[in-house]
Amino acid sequence: MSSFVDNLSPKEWEAFCEIMLRQHYGAKNFWSVPDDDGGDLGLEFYTIDGTLFQCYCPDKGVDMASYKKKIQKKIREDLKKLKTNEIKIAKMIDDVTVHQWVLLTPEFKSKDLIGYCNTKKREVIAENITYINNDEFLVKVETADSYPDGKLYAQGVYSKAIDIPLLSISEVEKDAWKDGNTEFSGNVVRKSVALMGESSEGFQNEIFTKYIQMEKFLDQLREEHPDLYEMIEDTARAQLENMREDAFFSAKDKGFVKSIVDDNKSAFSKHSEFMSEKNVQSLSFGYLSKWLAQCYMDFES
Repeated sequence: MSSFVDNLSPKEWEAFCEIMLRQHYGAKNFWSVPDDDGGDLGLEFYTIDGTLFQCYCPDKGVDMASYKKKIQKKIREDLKKLKTNEIKIAKMIDDVTVHQWVLLTPEFKSKDLIGYCNTKKREVIAENITYINNDEFLVKVETADSYPDGKLYAQGVYSKAIDIPLLSISEVEKDAWKDGNTEFSGNVVRKSVALMGESSEGFQNEIFTKYIQMEKFLDQLREEHPDLYEMIEDTARAQLENMREDAFFSAKDKGFVKSIVDDNKSAFSKHSEFMSEKNVQSLSFGYLSKWLAQCYMDFES
């Protein structure tokens, strides 16, 4: 299963990087360099801390040798422009002193590129370009993973909202899950009776459905959007701790279950910037189902 950035075209990758970096650095510390008027001078963005950025999205599916050649060519040709366009760049960035040049690409696949970057760094320093700090200058290849908060924000903006459909779960699947997860299944039955009373079959059935749906949902989220997955897991861990504390002081009944779901809705709503409302809502009951099945905490009936 491919990640979000793997499916972007070169133009989409550049737009994605702009959103990501603007969020990471803040609007007042970030500049985009338009290329409509005589080209972009070999850089697409620059920042107040002295970083020059160029974006590159090589062809997908090429072999390693071709990949390295394409990346090296891009680095080589764009670094030459720093000297060729020295006067124009110096005037454009004004009093910003450059400390590093970064090539942003969806994947960083070869350690050989680190040595290549170091070689090109020394060549640039030898040019003695006026706006570059030769003592600190670096040439690097980076991916969106170097800017996790900005990456997550850009995914939310660029894709509008992550919307992973919840899969339908058949009775056959539920029965197979119960047979293969007797401990978790037993937890659900025992805790459901304690919380909802002896007539809890409907609640149990809903918990089994939500649990299996949530496991499939989280597997896909972890694969496609790992940064968001980690944020949601952090929220879930905090909510579980809150539930443990509340359990000492609250009656264990339907009202307690509703309060957990309501609290979850409030906590997970902070992720609505990145996810569809439907996905956010599914987390509220979905994590309750996971806790009832997996958590060691019990309830007295």
